[in-house]
This record gives sequence, structure tokens and C-alpha cells, in this order.
Amino acid sequence: MCAEQGIIAEANPTFEGRWDAPFFLVGQAPGPAERETRRPFAGRAGKELDRWMLRAGFRDPEEFRRLTYIAALMRCFPGRNAKNTGDLRPPPAGIANCAHWLDAELRMLGPKVLILVGQMAIARFLGPGALEDRVGKSFGERPVMIPLPHPSGQNRWLNVPANRDRLASALALISELRANLAR
Repeated sequence: MCAEQGIIAEANPTFEGRWDAPFFLVGQAPGPAERETRRPFAGRAGKELDRWMLRAGFRDPEEFRRLTYIAALMRCFPGRNAKNTGDLRPPPAGIANCAHWLDAELRMLGPKVLILVGQMAIARFLGPGALEDRVGKSFGERPVMIPLPHPSGQNRWLNVPANRDRLASALALISELRANLAR
């Protein structure tokens, strides 16, 4: 069960991965496609994430998913917004409700690389700050944290050429880490 805004709703927690995965990706929350398939990043944002990971040196989406445990700040779909133009942002209570799962997974898996997808995931691990100051850089050592913007089609951040360069730098960092892990 997942408590959302004081209502108890049937939940389909969405996460995927192997316990020995060296990469751990943290997203925001599952969307409708993920709720249906029970697979993280199964919709349009997932297809864009797959393209990014090909640019980061993974042979194919299956290799990326084999080497990456994928979870989210909130484990169940928060719902559509009132205008039906997108998904609701996970409420703070929903994130707090799911935090113990994420914390336990991180402790048990001890990933070498933590890929933070979207402003909410980045803020959870690095504190508040602008994407421009974070994407394209790495933080920490074990795990190394690599922030990425959200791959949603509604995200306009990548419309700015300098931000596309930041994304390219972030993907190059992931590629380098992937190559080092293969040695």
C-alpha cells in the first residue's frame, strides 16, 4: 500500500535491477507506463534515457539495465496533474514514505556509481542547487554521483545549447566510469 495525500491506494512499487549492479540510478517516480509494466523508465522518458546511455557507451539498453539497479524517490505513481498535461510531482510525504526503501537498497548494494536523474533526485543527494551547476560534473567518491536532467519530453532545459553540452559531459563521465569498471 502507498499512502498518498492521506489516501491509501493500491501500489505497484516500481524498481528493477541486480544486486551486483555497479550502477544505481535514482529517478523521481514512476509514470503511467511504469505503473502498467512495473518496469522503471518504460515510457517515452525511458526511450530517451536509453538513447543517452547508448551515448554513454553501453552497447544496448539491455546492457545498461543489466549493470544498473533502477529505483525512484517515490515508488508508486503519484497521479496525473489536474490539467492532464503531465504527472504530479511526488509530494514530500510520498518521498518521505519511501525513503527507507531507497536508503536500505543503497546500503545493501553499495553501488560504485549513483546516477541522479532529475532535479528532485539531485537535490535529495546533493542539496538544493541549479542543474547548470551540477550536470556535467561528478560528486563524491564511493559512490561517485553523476547528475542528469530528467529525460522527459516536457523538460525544456535541454533546449539551451550549453545545457546539451553539460549533458554530453555527464554522459562522457558515465562512459569513463563504465570503462573503468570493465577493467
